[in-house]
Amino acid sequence: MITSTHAIARARVGARGLVASLALLACGDSGGGTSDASTTTTGETAPATDATTSAGSSSSTSEGDATTSETTGAPAFECDFQGVDFDAGVPDLLSDMCLVRWTEQGFELADNVYPYELNTVLFSDYALKQRAIYIPPGATAEYRDNEVLELPVGSIILKSFIFPADLRAPELAQDLIETRVLVRFPEEWKAYPYIWDHELGDALLTVQGEIRPIEFIGLDGEPKLSTYLIPQKNQCQECHEIKDENDETVITPIGPRPRYLNRDADFGDGPVNQLQRYADAGWLTGVPPIAGIPKAWDHRALADTPVADMSYAEVTTAARDYLDINCAYCHNPRGVNGISSQLFLNWDNEDVFHLGFCKKPGSAGKGGENRDYDIVPGDAEASILIYRTETLDLGSMMPLIGRSLAHEDGSALLRAWIDGLPPDDCGAPDPMP
Repeated sequence: MITSTHAIARARVGARGLVASLALLACGDSGGGTSDASTTTTGETAPATDATTSAGSSSSTSEGDATTSETTGAPAFECDFQGVDFDAGVPDLLSDMCLVRWTEQGFELADNVYPYELNTVLFSDYALKQRAIYIPPGATAEYRDNEVLELPVGSIILKSFIFPADLRAPELAQDLIETRVLVRFPEEWKAYPYIWDHELGDALLTVQGEIRPIEFIGLDGEPKLSTYLIPQKNQCQECHEIKDENDETVITPIGPRPRYLNRDADFGDGPVNQLQRYADAGWLTGVPPIAGIPKAWDHRALADTPVADMSYAEVTTAARDYLDINCAYCHNPRGVNGISSQLFLNWDNEDVFHLGFCKKPGSAGKGGENRDYDIVPGDAEASILIYRTETLDLGSMMPLIGRSLAHEDGSALLRAWIDGLPPDDCGAPDPMP
């Protein structure tokens, strides 16, 4: 549906002669580079291209007369303003933020927009993701242990979702679907969905969201169909809401926490620890020695060691981190759903009852198909947690939004962890003689 706002945006794009650079997508060739084994195994991080890997230097793109990027050689971002004008509000076109664009090489980020990757997969129907953070010139972010980085007012987090035609060749035939934008206003974070228009070569603010069927080939070579949800603006809060110290409901980012950012990534000049890169660039302060920062389980390990070959200690770490990034944004002591259910799936929760062991659910939608406990130690099949993370039933699946398919790697991890726990029948009565 084309709204009047979208029609105006289309006219603006045509007037300024913006090239429809997404045309290559319609031809089935993204022009991207090659990917490594970890990308094809986990289905999370978008394959690197020349454009994405060379972005993220410390120079600003909104000043000076240069017409080409110092890092990529591509035309420089030339804008009168970068970021979001709080008085004017967020723009209708993503390009008006002057932060990111999509070309025949893939993503290009302005020089002061920093890409980042997470250690552990945050599953979204196998979509590949390109993540980045913009920090306003002269501002700095503060490192915080086991918390989201304290980002300054004016910061913007961008997360773009991409589906390749075939997950076995993720660098080819990519379909860029949406970019979700989190903006740090003076009082709070606010979330905005932008949907990419292949004809415009730009993304349009679409507060009503969209449901879109997306077909692709899975890692097993079998066809898959995602009933993909581009969230409405108000739906974003379902995953991003927590209670603050004043018991007020606020929106917060999920991914950029030190233990998930603590990994090497190659953005064009060789592998460098991401936190160290940001500290060296001058925008992240208070970073302790990297060797002492906790590190979440790295999903790239599955490329070499499938779940069946992992030690139980590694399975436990991987499963707890998987629950932390995929479930604990709601199911934590400050999460709205965590408070109501008293199920806390954050990685550092040591209270086994609140972790779900032999715990009857406070609420379970349609329930767990005659299952009684969130987790039955030693019996994954009898555990509501397994049922709800695997089912495709709309009244029972978890998370409530964000997926329409089951995540095979995630299910394998969770089943291996629960089945390996010391068995406990949760006080079931002895069978009748």
